[in-house]
Formats: sequence, structure tokens, C-alpha cells
Amino acid sequence: MSVRRYTFTVHGYVQGVFFRKYTQNSANALSISGFVRNLPNGNVGGEAEGSPDKLEEFRQKLEQGSDMSTVQKVEWDEIEARKEDEGQGYMKAMSSERFSIARSHR
Repeated sequence: MSVRRYTFTVHGYVQGVFFRKYTQNSANALSISGFVRNLPNGNVGGEAEGSPDKLEEFRQKLEQGSDMSTVQKVEWDEIEARKEDEGQGYMKAMSSERFSIARSHR
């Protein structure tokens, strides 16, 4: 199975509306690993890693948004997949099988 990894930024009304929890639940249901966090500019960003088909479903979930959010656009950029036992930034502290809500970027 091929594994891909993406960074994402979700623009719109996405803070204070349970968007990060929605993102985490969506990722976990699709067996996507990574993280999501609030950004200082009011957007939400993170990384997601998994199979291409599940990542496409996840991207669609981000575009849809949670019930109380309003998503204007999603930036979705592929980056190099992590090598086994390699962590980077917030992902280092996480299991490769979990999607976590990370501390807000300050």
C-alpha cells in the first residue's frame, strides 16, 4: 500500500466551532494519522498521512466542514511521506496510527 502525506490549511470560520474535533474524528474514521491545530490568523492547519483514497475522502471532509463551521477554501499540498520511525514537529510525539489535536501555533 502506498502512503502519502499532505499539509493542509483550512480557511474560513473554523475556530471555536469544534472544527478540530471534527477533523480528528474524520481522520480517525478513515485511519489517517497526523495532527490539526489552530493557527494565529484564525485558520486551522495540520498534516495528514495515509492511503491516497482515504486522504481524498479526508480532503472532502475538510472542504465540507463541521456543522457550525464555514469553510472558504482548503489548501492541500503533498509533502514527502515520513520514513518508518521518523517524526517531525508535532508528529514526533504521536503514534503513527493516531490523528491528534495539537497545541495551537503561537
